[in-house]
Amino acid sequence: MSQTNDILLEISGKLDKVLRLLALDVVKGYEKEQEKIVLLDSLGFRPVEIAKLLNKSQDNVNAVLGSIRKRTEKKVKTIATTQAEPEKTNAQEVKMTEEGTGNESPRK
Repeated sequence: MSQTNDILLEISGKLDKVLRLLALDVVKGYEKEQEKIVLLDSLGFRPVEIAKLLNKSQDNVNAVLGSIRKRTEKKVKTIATTQAEPEKTNAQEVKMTEEGTGNESPRK
């Protein structure tokens, strides 16, 4: 059993190296560190792994990701608010149509 574990650990280590090399190859086309961090995060790398790959501190990576998430949340809230306003207008129009404008002659 120990020999099997050793082989699995060796394979795992090699796969980790290949994965790191592929990740570095993917981000080499990006100039901004922020873009590299976002891409690696979207690929499922943890902040500690991203920090090692980019030779950054984990605190730096966490700060960048936190900043991006805050901006994204702000955008989502803005979009949701913007989309909700026309819905209110449509609901008001429907209500006015149902109630009538007051210009109609009474029904007989």
